[in-house]
Order: sequence, then structure tokens, then C-alpha cells
Amino acid sequence: MNKTAAALSLVFLAAALPGQAGTIIVNHDEWTTSNTGFSQAGATSTGNFVRNVANLLTGGSGDILIYSSNFSLNESQFLNTLTGAGYTVRRQDVNPIGLFSLPNLIGFEAIFLAGVPVPADLSVLQAYVNQGGGVYLAGGTAAIPGGSSGEAAAWDAFLNAFGLDFAATYNGITGNVAPTTAHPLFNGVTTLYYNSGNSVSVSGSGAAVVATGAQGLGLIGVFDDTVGVPEPGTASLLLVGALGFLALRRRSS
Repeated sequence: MNKTAAALSLVFLAAALPGQAGTIIVNHDEWTTSNTGFSQAGATSTGNFVRNVANLLTGGSGDILIYSSNFSLNESQFLNTLTGAGYTVRRQDVNPIGLFSLPNLIGFEAIFLAGVPVPADLSVLQAYVNQGGGVYLAGGTAAIPGGSSGEAAAWDAFLNAFGLDFAATYNGITGNVAPTTAHPLFNGVTTLYYNSGNSVSVSGSGAAVVATGAQGLGLIGVFDDTVGVPEPGTASLLLVGALGFLALRRRSS
């Protein structure tokens, strides 16, 4: 390979380098964001949690897709909290996006999922996160065939790729539970309501359980990892260096 071709290869490599990976927030149970959750734990506390989730997933603004028919993501207080915070919300049940594909998802800053439908190809959801998208996923819905183990199996193909895991049995943790860490998810959050779910655990690097319940069972986990992803400056330096080399070649010629 001559020097000009090598420089061009660097240009294309720099253009192809992935951006920073996105964020995943996984809740063991769906009831937290339901109208019942708002009522039981308090509208202020639960509202702050919903706003914190959206902020961490999107950076504070943008379009959100609710890809779920589950009540917890389609009831009034959850939706009003998001729209009241300035987000544009699109609901799969009301206005379908069509094919669950990366081109159709990439226009959304965040996707919220719980229960059904489970995307047929979870590699698309994985690619979405790797391109910087944010995902909120709630378990414990009992809406997926196979019960608790079926629900865990349905989502673990996605979660395991990012160091997270759903337990195969429901944990029975019910009632209001106070946060157990000072993670930004819990700014202004005094308590959250749960009604049994798939406990969350860490199965690899880049993830952490940020809230626990009885016997240390994981209630909420987070992935926010850039390990193995070049920093934006790396791609820029490669591109600038390659273009500079080409300029020198043109002048010397």
C-alpha cells in the first residue's frame, strides 16, 4: 500500500469509528412509573425519578420512544411528567414506528421498554446503544410467556451484552423503598414504589447496581461505559493527521 492509500485508509477509519456508547437504566419492576407508583411513593419523588431517568438517557432534551404496551409507560402521570419536562414522546401503540430497525430508532434519544412487545431482533437495540442511544427497561411485568424465567430470558440477550442480568425468579419486594446510593438517578428521590420484579445483577464490566432491597437484591442497575470505544479526540486526530499528510503530498507533487 502506498502512502497516499494508507492516508486515505486512515480517513475512512476515522469516519467509521463509533461514537460514545449510550446509557442503560434497568429497573427490576414496572410499577415504579405507574400512576399507582406516583400515588404510593409520592408524585414529587417519583416525578423526580422519571425526570432524572430521562435526563441521564438523553442529556436533557429530545425525542423519546415508548416501545411498550405496558401500563407503567403509558399512564397519565408518567407521560405528563415527560412532556412537562419538554420531551417529545412517541408511543408505539398509538403511532407505530414500523420496522424495529436502527434507521428508525436512531432519531430517538431514548427508548423505554417493559413487557411486550419484545423486539424480535435485540441486536438492533444493542446497536442503538452502541451508537449512543439511551434505554430504560423495566422487568417484573409477568406479560411475557414463560413467567419470570421467560421474562429474564427474553431480555438477557440484550442486557448481558452490557454487563447486566435479570434474575429468573420474581423477588417479591413490594412497597416503598428508599434509594440506597447517591447516584444522580435519585436526586430529589426519597422513595420509590415496587411490586415484585426480576432482581438486577451485574454480569460484566461497565455496569453497576445502584439500588438494592431486601437481602441486597438489586432493584436498579445502570450501564454507562465507554471502555473499548475511542475517545472522540482520537478519531479527530487520526482524521486531521491523515488530511495533513495528503496536503503535504499534494504540495510536494
